[in-house]
Amino acid sequence: MTSEWQHYAAALRASRERLQNLRVDDPALPVCIAGLSRIESMLRRPLRIVVLGEYNSGKSSLTDLILGKGLLPISVVANTSVPVLVSYADSAALFGVDSNGIQIRIDGDEDDALTDLDFRAVEIRLPLPWLKHHQLLDTPATQTPAAFAAEADIAIWCTVATRAWTESDRNLWSTVPSRCHRHALLVATHKDSFYSDDDCAQVLRRITSVTRGLFRDVLLVSAADPNAETDAAGDTGETLTSDAATVRAAIETSAQAIRERRLAKARRVTRRLARLALHEFGQNAVRPEAAAALSKWDAVSDQLIDDHNATRLSLDHALESLLHAFAHTAEVLRPGVIRGPARQTPSSTPLHAPEPAQIATQRASVLKSDLTAVLRILATSSRYESPDAREQREAARATLLTLADLDGAFVDLGRWLASHKLAISTSRAQANV
Repeated sequence: MTSEWQHYAAALRASRERLQNLRVDDPALPVCIAGLSRIESMLRRPLRIVVLGEYNSGKSSLTDLILGKGLLPISVVANTSVPVLVSYADSAALFGVDSNGIQIRIDGDEDDALTDLDFRAVEIRLPLPWLKHHQLLDTPATQTPAAFAAEADIAIWCTVATRAWTESDRNLWSTVPSRCHRHALLVATHKDSFYSDDDCAQVLRRITSVTRGLFRDVLLVSAADPNAETDAAGDTGETLTSDAATVRAAIETSAQAIRERRLAKARRVTRRLARLALHEFGQNAVRPEAAAALSKWDAVSDQLIDDHNATRLSLDHALESLLHAFAHTAEVLRPGVIRGPARQTPSSTPLHAPEPAQIATQRASVLKSDLTAVLRILATSSRYESPDAREQREAARATLLTLADLDGAFVDLGRWLASHKLAISTSRAQANV
C-alpha cells in the first residue's frame, strides 16, 4: 500500500522532472529544482533504527530477529568492535568501510575474513522489502551510545531481561540526548529465561515503571531463541516470529509519526521554495511596455510596507491598500482581468490570486512578493513571443504555482479582511452605545 508521503514524494519528482525538461532559461528554476531534489531525498531517506546496549545484551540477535531469523550473518558480525549497518540492495552483499569512508566488498571467495581487516564499520546489504524504508545500525558496546544518537531516527536500547535496567544501563542511557526518548524503545531480551507468563508480566511491569518517561514503549522478547515459531507476517509479507512482529509494530508506530512530521515539513518547505522561485521567475520576460506599470507598483507597495513597518499604517489597512494597488496595476497590464461588482468583462478570464494559510499573520512584504509574481504573469505575454516559448514559460509557471499552493489565495485574505473590518465596526458601535 502506497502511503501519503510516498504519493507526495512521487508528485515532487514529477514536478522536478517537468521543470528540468522545460526549455526555459530562467535563473529561478535551477535553484528550485535543486531544492525539490533535496526535499524528495529527505522524504525517501530510510529511517535509521539504531540498536544500542551493553556487551552481550542481545543487540545482534535482536537485529537478526527484526530482519528475519538467520538472514543476518551473526557468525561474522556478532563480536565485531565496529558499527554494522544493514540496508537494502537488490542482491546480498557485505562491505567493509575503511577510515576514509571507502566501501570495500569483503564477501567474495578470495576476500580475507572480517576479523583480519581493519575497518571502522561494516555494511550488510540484503534484498528485503522492509529495508527499502528502514536501516538497522547495530552498535558496538565498546563505544558510548551518545556517539550514535545523532544518527538515530528511532533508538532501541537492549537490556537482558533477567537483570533488566541495571545502574549501568541507566547511566549509559542518560548520555543519550533527551530528544531521542520520544521514539525510543526499551527491549528486554532473553524472555525465554523465565518459566511462566506471570514472571514475564511482572518483569515488564517493573521495567516500565522504573523507566517511565525515558522510552515510548517497553518490550520483552526472546531475541536469541532459534526455535521460535514463525507465526506472524510483516507488512511486506515476510514470515516473522511473533516477537519480531511485535518489535516491528512498535517501530512502525514511531516511524509513522516521524514520516508524518517529515511530510508536513516537506510540504511547508516546498511551498516556501516554490513561492520564492515564483517571486523571481519571469523577470527577464516582462514586456517593455509593461515595465513602467510594474515599477510604479514596486514604488507604491514598498511605501505601504514602509508605512506599516513604521506603525503609520495598521496591518489590515496595509493589506487592503496593497490589494487596491494590485487591482489597479492588474487592470493597467490587462484591462478586464479583475472581476468586481462594478464591472465584469465576460470575455476576459478573472484573476485568481494565491491563498496562503494563516494570512492574518503573514507579513505584508511576503504578500507584496506574491502579488508581484501574479502581476508579472500579466506582464510577460507578448504578441511577438513565439508560441513555443510562451507555452514553455507558462508550463513552468503553472508547475511553480501548483507547488506553492497559491490557488485561491485571496479568498482567505478577503475573508480575513472582511472579518477584521466587522470586528472593528462592532467595537466602534459598542463604544458609541
